[in-house]
Amino acid sequence: MAETSKGRFEMLWDCPNCGTEKLLGITHRHCPNCGGAQDPARRYFPPEGEEVAVENHPWQGVDRACPACETPNAAKATFCVNCGSPMDGSKEVRQRDVKKEGEKDSASAAVKESEAAKQAAKQKMKDSQDQASGAAPPPAKGGGWMKFVMLGVAGVALLGCLGVGALLMFWKQDAAVAVTGHSWERTIAVETLKAVQKTAWQDEVPAGAAVSGCRKEQRSTKKVADGESCETVKKDKGDGTFEKVEECHAKYKEEPVYAQKCSYSVTEWTVTDTAKAGGKATAPAPSWPVPAISNPGACVGCQREGARKETYTLHFRDDKQRDQTCAVPMAKWSGTAVGSQWKGQSSVMTGSLDCGSLQPR
Repeated sequence: MAETSKGRFEMLWDCPNCGTEKLLGITHRHCPNCGGAQDPARRYFPPEGEEVAVENHPWQGVDRACPACETPNAAKATFCVNCGSPMDGSKEVRQRDVKKEGEKDSASAAVKESEAAKQAAKQKMKDSQDQASGAAPPPAKGGGWMKFVMLGVAGVALLGCLGVGALLMFWKQDAAVAVTGHSWERTIAVETLKAVQKTAWQDEVPAGAAVSGCRKEQRSTKKVADGESCETVKKDKGDGTFEKVEECHAKYKEEPVYAQKCSYSVTEWTVTDTAKAGGKATAPAPSWPVPAISNPGACVGCQREGARKETYTLHFRDDKQRDQTCAVPMAKWSGTAVGSQWKGQSSVMTGSLDCGSLQPR
């Protein structure tokens, strides 16, 4: 972000004692009508066209409030200009929030902003103390308890509508099951070396592929500079003045990025068939199927054996007469007798068996 200063000007303040308005932040450190000290919490930005430029008054830092009378003093002051008290232990006055050019402001708005900041600071300190002591924060004023109760009721209702189903989904109960049978399946894929049509971006086409054609397509987007977005804001300097600053942010827009997408043919092994074998008992022992390889070799149109897969399933009936199944390793499958008793967990909602919880009884 680039910033350009457009000048420094005096803040305004209204005297709370006699009501004199639009006093200048630097020129009038005391009210010229009643002599009352300036209140930094009442400083506000002047309307457009009523700014008074600051001349020959270098910025020395944010004003500091007198510990005795709270009168704002210059940052370098050693003694208060109002009561003469030492400025030891003084704190910086609060600076106003940044305002956009053209945004209306007033002494009352300044006071509200200051009070809100004080309340927020007090609450933050109290929350920090409560957290350190382990105490729960009290309900907010103005119906805070009612809001708390309503939030509690809403939370219970939400659990009633949405949470119960989720709770039941994960809620488990004890289950007793007996083995009623076995089943198994073994498969071997049959692969054929053949030409396959595919598409890819030109720089991703595999070497040796036969490209049949390419066309221009959008592949992605990119951000490109598209000028600047500028606005003028007012920044409180904290010493009774403010600075107008033009803030400019670079703007970007999305532009499409095009590339060549190509159609090509490549020779690769492709699954064209699957040989299967299966049974519903442990005997005879499971065996692999014999795939029909019509033309073994490495030529186009030749075939070979591909991946092998095997599944061994135990069949159960639970104490509620529901049939259940679990896929298990072959050793456990072949070593489990029909009629053997097992215990485990099942879902309260669906009744499905948690296969990982099974143990012999």
